[in-house]
Amino acid sequence: MAESLFEKYGGFSTLGKLVVEFYKKVLNDKTVAHFFEDVEMDKLMEHQTNFLAFALGGPNEYAGRDVKVAHEVMDISNRDFSIVAGYLEETLDEAGVEEADIATIISIVSGLQDQIVTKKAA
Repeated sequence: MAESLFEKYGGFSTLGKLVVEFYKKVLNDKTVAHFFEDVEMDKLMEHQTNFLAFALGGPNEYAGRDVKVAHEVMDISNRDFSIVAGYLEETLDEAGVEEADIATIISIVSGLQDQIVTKKAA
């Protein structure tokens, strides 16, 4: 059986570290940081780690809200989504994730764009 991306990159321990680094970048960008005001970041990072673990072939320990429900009142634009996805790609690259695997991960995340983007184009 083929090794999952979850296993290949060290499981929960590695994903947890990647999520922390990812959110450091996101929270330092004033164009998207406001989405995370009044958010319990420790809890969010735990949910994000569990969600990514499952998406990458690991165990399903994600107990958060449905993606669409979690984002529906946030007024996120396609531009906002692209900025945040760019930080994920940058974080994965800096962590030494192989280019093909980064493309796979970004493809998985991009598949959720229509559930995350809630701002109607003007």
